[in-house]
Amino acid sequence: MTDTIALIGNPNCGKSTLFNTITNSYQKTGNWTGVTTAPKISKYKYDKSVSIVDLPGIYSFDVKSDDEKSVLTFIKNTPPKAIINIVDGTNLQRNLYLTLELINFNIPVVIAVNMVDQLESNKMSFDKKYLEDWLGVPVVPISALKNKNIDKLMEIALVNKKRLKGQNFALYNGKTLAEQRYLLIESKIDNVIKKKITKQELITQKIDRVIMHKFFALPIFFCVLTLIYYLSISVGGKLGYYIENAFSNMQTCIKLTLLNGKASKVSIGLVCSIIDGLGTVFSLLPQILILYALLAVLELSGYASRIAFILHSVFNQFGLSGKSLVPMLVSCGCTVAGLSATRTIESKDQRRMSIFLTPFMPCGAKMAVFGHFAHTVFNGNALVASSMYLVSILAVAVFGKILKNFKCFSQNGSCFILEMPLLKVPSIKDVYYVLIEKIKDFIIKVGLIVVALSIILWFLKSFGVSGYVGQDIEKSFVFFLGNKIKYIFYPLGFGSWQTAIAVICGLFAKEGIVETLELVALDNNALFNNQFCAYGFMVFVLLSPPCLASLITAKRELGSNKWFMFMLAFQFTCAYVLALIINLLSIIINYKFGLILIGIIAIIILLKVMLTKSINLNK
Repeated sequence: MTDTIALIGNPNCGKSTLFNTITNSYQKTGNWTGVTTAPKISKYKYDKSVSIVDLPGIYSFDVKSDDEKSVLTFIKNTPPKAIINIVDGTNLQRNLYLTLELINFNIPVVIAVNMVDQLESNKMSFDKKYLEDWLGVPVVPISALKNKNIDKLMEIALVNKKRLKGQNFALYNGKTLAEQRYLLIESKIDNVIKKKITKQELITQKIDRVIMHKFFALPIFFCVLTLIYYLSISVGGKLGYYIENAFSNMQTCIKLTLLNGKASKVSIGLVCSIIDGLGTVFSLLPQILILYALLAVLELSGYASRIAFILHSVFNQFGLSGKSLVPMLVSCGCTVAGLSATRTIESKDQRRMSIFLTPFMPCGAKMAVFGHFAHTVFNGNALVASSMYLVSILAVAVFGKILKNFKCFSQNGSCFILEMPLLKVPSIKDVYYVLIEKIKDFIIKVGLIVVALSIILWFLKSFGVSGYVGQDIEKSFVFFLGNKIKYIFYPLGFGSWQTAIAVICGLFAKEGIVETLELVALDNNALFNNQFCAYGFMVFVLLSPPCLASLITAKRELGSNKWFMFMLAFQFTCAYVLALIINLLSIIINYKFGLILIGIIAIIILLKVMLTKSINLNK
């Protein structure tokens, strides 16, 4: 019979790190709610008859959001043999509220006080015996990151149930139950832990004064992103060049071998197309890895949490707030994960609104496209690529404000609780795990999607109504299809059949945009009226409906075909309108009367404002 041990705790308390340690597995960790959005199950590394379940992080059992419901449902329907309640030792007072709730369940509980290494380095005294006597359950100080006392924790969690049964704190003394628990924790906490301001905290406070300054925070964030993109494009671009050459040489060798073997033109073309497609995508791998490594440093260092706080204050000015921000931050890694993270939002209207807006954030695949365009069209200008983050923030704020005007999206945002960890230098091990996970995802995507896309594109490019057309691409299916739909994009300044086909392929995988353009276009610059239009194309890629996997996830989370179709129409409209505005600006600026026209428009607007104020004063 299999025993089950459940890991339960607040967000960012170290549950996922502990889960990885005791199961020899890996799942993403982060500094905000929603990283774990569904139960993760694996076997205890020393005893395969024991299952370890990592449940979503929650603050209490008020049962408002889907993650709280999933934890409560799991405990009631499939009671585990024991619960390991992970609490953050550096933030014990807030974490203990959930502990008092867990002890009231008729399930054995053992408390794992995590991050004891930080307690020691911060010169904080922790009274383990007092906490055990007060709560009536075993307490084990651990460090999930440094694998300290983990075996002892598991040993205690697997022992006799009677030893783990705690006291009942569901008493009522004239106050609400929540008030009573908070007062109880407040009266006990000073006897459990004593804290002194440490050198690390003082350093963090000094740095925070700069990077979280109300005027300098966003410019600093933009400079950091620009530096990241610069390193990615300059270093990653050079490495990618060597990879692309290696695949090109491989293609030449295989082509010669097939020619000597008297293979058919069709088979030679197919094999060469697949190799060419793989070479194009794998040449992006160095850029992607450098981007993810540096973004992982931002997240693990604690800077990402500060960016979340800064963006929350910005979005709040446009009617957006609370947990709606979390999926957007997660989507900077992967849109699928970001859409799944919307389950943490209690309000259905806010959850739906987040699903509409979350794909606007630049995921890893989109970043690869932007890096490629910055390298090939904008002469390696990192500002062009990093500006996509600012465009996404602007789009979320403006179009989110528009959505708020609809009655179905008018509810106020939910409460937003965000951890603000001390700034630190992340470990190489954690960054390594992030990269390994990204490489796995990349290889799977290349294997399942990009190769299939290469075959489909080759077929459409090599065949037409008359059969095999070889290099006469104007007789091919891909030219016929692209030529029919290119007119949709004429007003945007990139009305070529090549870009039209690239947009369609991007719906399967955004990396496919780069592969498609490399396959059907000799020079990306020739596809656009000017660099403004090329930038407009990047914006269109940013805001248009995401990849197929993300669309499937969005449809599942929305649970309605009607809302799903509305989402597609909304995202396409937003992308089209913003790209159209960029093209119109390019037309105005490039013509002599452009500045005069801008001046006339500015005067008209100024006169209208003055007239409106004059009317209001007269009233």
